[in-house]
Amino acid sequence: MAVLVDEAIWPWRGARWAHLVSDVSVAELHDFADRLGLRRMSFQGDHYDVPGSVRAEALEMGAEAVPGRDLVRRLRGAGLRLASAERPGRWEEVGRWTAAGSSPDVGRVVPDVLAGAFQMVVADWTTAGTVAFRRRSESALVVEDDAGVSLVGSLPDGVESRHHGDRMVELLVVDGGGW
Repeated sequence: MAVLVDEAIWPWRGARWAHLVSDVSVAELHDFADRLGLRRMSFQGDHYDVPGSVRAEALEMGAEAVPGRDLVRRLRGAGLRLASAERPGRWEEVGRWTAAGSSPDVGRVVPDVLAGAFQMVVADWTTAGTVAFRRRSESALVVEDDAGVSLVGSLPDGVESRHHGDRMVELLVVDGGGW
């Protein structure tokens, strides 16, 4: 494993943040981030930003603490560092549906493959909320329900999911996935 984390020195939202990267592969980084409980939507193209408390947990799970310069050097050496122009940018909310008693029609807002994957979400639609997001090369749906939310069946190729306990599911597709 070669998951690296630098010092939590970057101030944002009242906390100090660090960068979590892999110098082996993005897949390794996503796997580690999933085990840490990070939202997939917090991926910045070549790293995850993590607050100091999550940094400490990452270290306990085996991440290697490195100075920021070493982190960037190793990321570049692995060919995984993206120029800022190549990073995916900020998420923009493009749709929001509140509890309405039935599954919302997200098909006009998200790519077809993501709308298809959404059909596999099981939630109490009288209490569940759904939000759609988009950024440069990705689209996402987030379903939250305090009564519980889950997925049934296999997701279509190209759709990723993250479960956050039994209360939130993120569905994400890269490169438009059928716009």
